[in-house]
Parts: sequence; structure tokens; C-alpha cells
Amino acid sequence: MRTPFATAALAALLVWPLAAGAKDKAAKSAYDCAEVAELPADASDTDRRLTCTIPDKYRRDVAIAEYIGNAIRRHDLAAWLTTDQLVKIKALPDAPGQPSGWLTLERDDDIDVRYFSKVDGQLVAFASATLGLAPLGVRDATRLQPRQPAQPREQRLMAALHLARQQDQVYCSQRPPNTVAFEYEEDGQDQILVFVMTPWLDESAPLGGYAMYRIDAQGERLIDRYEQTRGCVSTTLDQARKPDALFVSHLTSAAPTMFHVFMSLQYRTPIVVFTTQNEQLWKVEQGRIRLLGPDEPDYRKLKQWSDGIERKHEAAPTSSPIG
Repeated sequence: MRTPFATAALAALLVWPLAAGAKDKAAKSAYDCAEVAELPADASDTDRRLTCTIPDKYRRDVAIAEYIGNAIRRHDLAAWLTTDQLVKIKALPDAPGQPSGWLTLERDDDIDVRYFSKVDGQLVAFASATLGLAPLGVRDATRLQPRQPAQPREQRLMAALHLARQQDQVYCSQRPPNTVAFEYEEDGQDQILVFVMTPWLDESAPLGGYAMYRIDAQGERLIDRYEQTRGCVSTTLDQARKPDALFVSHLTSAAPTMFHVFMSLQYRTPIVVFTTQNEQLWKVEQGRIRLLGPDEPDYRKLKQWSDGIERKHEAAPTSSPIG
């Protein structure tokens, strides 16, 4: 995976959690501003949208947040749905040796998921399945007979996952975390990104306990880390009376992050984010991030809400802009 901005080939992956394609192309003429003239002639609609709607100083961060947030959603969804199918066919119970988790690999409109254990000191895959994204569905779910030794790529990713799980972080559940790991290239540097996330259970929607770890391409050295919140923040989502949006404050970056994008997709609810570093209001919806301005409906009400927030602590999320 590469940094998405000004990369037309990544447009379909950037915008929506699954396949985007035709909708992106159809809207290409919707974004036109003076800055578009500086883009390549084949610039994607995503590049045009970000250029025309996001100030330059936030544009790269927003582009990366959208791209990675959508990717996390796809990979997490693949693990979730393939696990359900493998449990259904009784391929996961009685895993050999010491269960070690799963890894995902995205290929075009498919995500392969393989499940691992350590047996006699060797990392082996013992089950696998594929999530098709277009159309959405699980296929080829199977218990592997015989078990397959982990490939070199899988060994590196699993080492990175293990390293990330050893780090101390804000974590907001007694249950094991949801994890996603994939290879990524940024500024010419190959690396592995590992995401460790508090799981969503029943109607509980955690907004805290999310961390990203940048690990070297061999899975051996921690390069950097980012934690979404300084404490455990959560809300309750009643699917029968789902709010129009969630309203949250955010202390740890100047723009919404990949985790806001992921959570909005996961909870199927827009999130209005107030970034306290620069006192800006944003809306995260359907995999996209938008900066809100005074011409937005209800902006005055949103501003009154954000003006009342203490800047040093995350505000409890609410479904009402007036708290």
C-alpha cells in the first residue's frame, strides 16, 4: 500500500469501504477549483475533492486517514466474516498447538484470511477463507490439511503483530483486541502497520483504546506509534434508534484520523469531530472526511457545543451537538 494522494489508481480503494468504481468516475466533474489546475491530467476524483475541499496544510493527513481507515475496515470485515464462516463449518475449534491469530492479504476485489498456530515452535496456517468484496461474500472456507508453514511475508507480519501486542497502550476491554496488519510504503520507506483496537460488543461503541504501530519491514523494530485517545471513551448505539451522528472531541491530531474513518464505517454512523489543537469542526461519513464551515446547516449549534468543551480531556461522545 502506498500513500494515496495524487495517485489515480488508488481512488476506488480510498473512497468506500468496499468497491467504489463507477460512482467515483460519475462524480468527476463535481470538484473544480483553481488548485485543480496543478494536478496531473489523470488526477482521480478523490484527489480533486481533497484539493478543493481540504486546506493544503491538512490535505495529506486527511488523504492518508481516508485511505488507511477504509483499508482497516475492509481487512477487519474480512477477519470477522471469514471467522464466522469457519466457525460454522467447525474449522477453527481444536486449533493445533498455540493459536497465534490471523493475517489478511488484499488482492484486487478479494481479501484472503489465514489462521495460524505455533506447533513445535513453527508457525503454521491451519485454516483459510476468502472474502470477496464485489459482490460481498465468503468463499473457500476450509481447514487446511495438511497444515502449511507460514510464508516469509506471513512470518514478518506475525512478528510485527507480536511486537505491537507487547506494547503498553490505552486499551478499553477485558476481551482480546481486534487487530489488522498490512504492509505499507510511505516516503520510500517499506514498513508494516499494525492496528490494535478495542472490540465492539453488542451496543457498546468504543471510541478509545485504538493504537497504530509503525514497524520496520522485517517486523523486528518499532519505528513509531500513535494512540487515538488518552483514556477510554465509549458510547452506546441503539440500532433501533440510531442517532444522526456522534459528536466527539479529539486531542491528539489536527485532523480526524484513520480510526475516525474506521469507526464511522463500523458503526454506520457519521461522526462530527472537534479537533482541539486548531478548534476545527469536521464530519466523517461514508469513508470521507469533510471540514465544516459557517455555511453548514446547524453550524452555530455545533460551534456552541464545541465552545463548551474542555480542551485538555476528551469529551464524552454524545448523539446531540448540544450534549
